[in-house]
Amino acid sequence: MIGFIPDILAIHPLDAMQADEEFMLMEHAFMCAMDSYANVPSYTAWLAQQDQTPVYTYLKTMLQFLQWQKRQRGEPAAQRWVLKTPQHLHTLEILFRVFPGAQVVLTHRDPAQTIPSMASMAHTLWKMYADAPDPVTVGRQWSGQMQRAMAHAMAVRDSLPAERFLDIRFEDTVQDPFGVVRAVYRFAGMPLTEEARAAMWAWMECNPRNQRATHAYTLARFGLSQEQLERDFAAYRARHVLNTR
Repeated sequence: MIGFIPDILAIHPLDAMQADEEFMLMEHAFMCAMDSYANVPSYTAWLAQQDQTPVYTYLKTMLQFLQWQKRQRGEPAAQRWVLKTPQHLHTLEILFRVFPGAQVVLTHRDPAQTIPSMASMAHTLWKMYADAPDPVTVGRQWSGQMQRAMAHAMAVRDSLPAERFLDIRFEDTVQDPFGVVRAVYRFAGMPLTEEARAAMWAWMECNPRNQRATHAYTLARFGLSQEQLERDFAAYRARHVLNTR
């Protein structure tokens, strides 16, 4: 993948020997958002009508298997599973049903920045399977998908106890990463050990953002505009962006 689309490293760093998003496990259920990789709108429309519970039960089995592998190697078994993919915004109620003890950290950033960034990532991935993917098509699809996902996630959240969720501002992860880490650990009821803190510092020093290529993108390239995104995501922005500035 890196050899074919090296631009991906500026968007989503990859390492064959490191953990990545659970999305790559969910794909094996053959019922996942494959429009991340290719423009197949008929599949996307079909997927929106399906009960995705089997995706989550399969994910749970895969996580249990990985945990078993660690024990087989003599490593300490994981005490918590940490998941991370925007895909859950579409199916938050299923996540809680299959993982009843789940706690969700919601990271918030203005859609005028996140949507073109996600469109840029999808457009880059589409290059693996298409000769000349259309960036405007990518922008239209991802803007619509994320508009529906955020509205759905907000509705599901309103139906659940508030203590199941923690809100984090993207700006805080950049300006005060360890303040965010402390807040997440408190939320999860986990002690933040000096060993963990030192490991995080070491990772940050070895992986500074300024050593990666810049992820450059514009709204116009993907057929998007500031006005359109502010309108389409008005409810989300009012709740999680404008009132926290």
